[in-house]
Amino acid sequence: MTSSSYGDAILYVLVLLGSWFYVSRNHTTGHVAHRLLLLAVSLHSIHILCQILLHRPPNLFRRLNVPLNVPVDQLRLLLLMEAGFDWQHQGAVTLPKDVELLLSRLAVPGSRGLFTRFGQHSMQSCQFCFSEGDYALFSLSLVLLQYLQTATLSLLLTTAVNGRHHFRRTALGILICAFVAEGYALTYASDVPLSKDTQYAFMWHDNLFLMRHVLLLALPLLVQMLPPVYASDPPSTYFAPALAHLERALSRAHLLRYTQEAVMRHPELRDLAVHWWSQQAMESAAAMADETVHRTADKLGFGYTKQESREGGDGKLRVHARKIVESLKGLLMAPPH
Repeated sequence: MTSSSYGDAILYVLVLLGSWFYVSRNHTTGHVAHRLLLLAVSLHSIHILCQILLHRPPNLFRRLNVPLNVPVDQLRLLLLMEAGFDWQHQGAVTLPKDVELLLSRLAVPGSRGLFTRFGQHSMQSCQFCFSEGDYALFSLSLVLLQYLQTATLSLLLTTAVNGRHHFRRTALGILICAFVAEGYALTYASDVPLSKDTQYAFMWHDNLFLMRHVLLLALPLLVQMLPPVYASDPPSTYFAPALAHLERALSRAHLLRYTQEAVMRHPELRDLAVHWWSQQAMESAAAMADETVHRTADKLGFGYTKQESREGGDGKLRVHARKIVESLKGLLMAPPH
């Protein structure tokens, strides 16, 4: 990765971090935060798709369609012919320095195995790499940077504002496990010596690149598509609204008492109230005088007539109603001064 690529990656991380802090600080603008998150996921997806479709890791053997054990001189000749030079004047043509470095390293025994493990970019761009550990350090540093980019986006997507904060550990755990697995594959699993006659081999670097970018593309999309789960408010947050509601209800109760007294002072309203109560009294007397209603109320335990006994007494419904009225007297009576 060149210096400009490092600069683009750092700018990418800084933009995501800035969006994260903005979303975390602005809890009241949920719709703005949602749009910013969708924009971040869209930019990340476009970036990963461009890497997969347009910036695949270079592979000299796959591009020239030659086996892995082809001699370096033949590779040089094929590159010159691909560039449009005459093969008869190949001695007068000079290839770029990075290509010459790649060809010189491919001439070393055992370098074809390093090519399959760490890719053409590492062997062509890393000037200080001489051993297997140097190539591993160079390759894994670039891989780690890509995982950090996606981890930053995952932190942005799993904030409390987005309602997906409970997915944070899972998303970060997947990225950590994937990075550890890829590091193991590059350093140990792929450490298989190739014979000189090997024509084709598994390209570890190229296939891991594809699998890594598929994961980095799918994980943010999956987190964003999962249904949000917002944390419920503590019970103490409902006390203040309930207290305010009770205070308004008490004021309305006092106003109702004064309103009833004011109704009787107005002639027209008094006549309407007297007529309504008279109508209710007539209907109540008619219902209470009905024998069927008497028997039904007694069977249900709501008898309202005088009990047929030596002691006498009221019915169950009258007793219950009297208890309710007595309990309400203490609430409605004004406290003594």
